[in-house]
Amino acid sequence: MKALLAALGILALVGFAGLAQAEEVSGRVASMDSRTLILDNGSAFTIGDGAAIEQLQPGTPVTVSFEEIDGQKVATRVAPKE
Repeated sequence: MKALLAALGILALVGFAGLAQAEEVSGRVASMDSRTLILDNGSAFTIGDGAAIEQLQPGTPVTVSFEEIDGQKVATRVAPKE
């Protein structure tokens, strides 16, 4: 029984190791359209579902939370900095 629990624990750890980790970056909006956001530092993001950008304009300081999915940075949250 102990060996089974240990094996299940190891499988759970290995499985969770592959999950995407959210990261954050700050900067000013350089340009954007309905699917892409580019910051003044050159960072480019695909806009993910739920990441509201309608209120943003070029020059707005923001913090972008993102995950890297299939080699692309996908913004999960874009928040104006105060």
